[in-house]
Amino acid sequence: MRYAVITILLLSTASNCFPEVSVETPAESSVPSPALLAKWKSLAGKSCWKEYPGNPIIRPGDWDSWAVMSMSVVKTGNTFHLYYEGGATGVSDLQIGHVTSTDGLNWVKDPQNPVLGPGKPGEWDDGGVWDPYVIYEDGLFKMWYGGERIGHKSFQCGYAVSTDGRNFVKKGKLSNFDKENIADIHVFHDKDSGRYYLYYWNWGRGFDGAERLRLVTSDNETGFDFEKSVPIHIEGEEPWHQYTQVFREADTWYMFYGYEKKARAGYATSSDGLHWKAQNTNLPGTEDAEVLKVAENLYFMFYCPEGFQDEAKCDIRLAIYNGDLDDLSKIGK
Repeated sequence: MRYAVITILLLSTASNCFPEVSVETPAESSVPSPALLAKWKSLAGKSCWKEYPGNPIIRPGDWDSWAVMSMSVVKTGNTFHLYYEGGATGVSDLQIGHVTSTDGLNWVKDPQNPVLGPGKPGEWDDGGVWDPYVIYEDGLFKMWYGGERIGHKSFQCGYAVSTDGRNFVKKGKLSNFDKENIADIHVFHDKDSGRYYLYYWNWGRGFDGAERLRLVTSDNETGFDFEKSVPIHIEGEEPWHQYTQVFREADTWYMFYGYEKKARAGYATSSDGLHWKAQNTNLPGTEDAEVLKVAENLYFMFYCPEGFQDEAKCDIRLAIYNGDLDDLSKIGK
């Protein structure tokens, strides 16, 4: 659930350019057709992110008339799957929706929406569900998501799976109401070590600098011991950073992060996913973003526009970049 500025970047009003963002390539993606690849490249910026002229690609509707936001995107075969949080009146009725596309440009809302709703009365997530993060592997859509129990004012983490991307089975709560207060979940599966890295923003610890940004790992999808979570400190950066998105290429880990109530983002690198050093602390901020690599040196960014601090009436938009991500990391210095 995004209550303030989220990691990764924002459209420059002067040049329609975006700075660097984080990337994960989902499993089992197919190579796009030459015609589709040519169309994507014709819409892409060569030295910056270029806003798609058909924006917004996803608008508020019926059950999600208040806002659509906090998205997670995967591509399986020739189909894009985008998951998002939405509600009719506000935070109190947030649920998780699903839209699909065959070209990444034209999207159709799932008639089964919402695909994940609150739990039954008395269950840990009966007060709403939000912040979906989905990866596709082992023939399953694996979703980590946030939720809370009515009256507890405590955000927790749950796990659900699906074989078709729309019918999810909840597998239970992974965290402890008494110990953690979890939001803005991002999971990176390190295939080399087999470990799952779950980065999150802990609202329950107060404004104590890096302590609010935390990491917990597990050798499977559900075995996270949140009592063993560790704070993430970024060398060369001021405290209160949050809203991370992490990926790894070769031996280098990359993080893009935002701030509580500050319209800027930062970029950091690591050799182990735990110890981080800031590389650029002055990237323009964004309200929300999710990046997907769709071909070599071709990236889609799905984002919410600037200015939805109260989250109301947010839609989802697209920008495209054709080039080397390392070049984008220098923007804003």
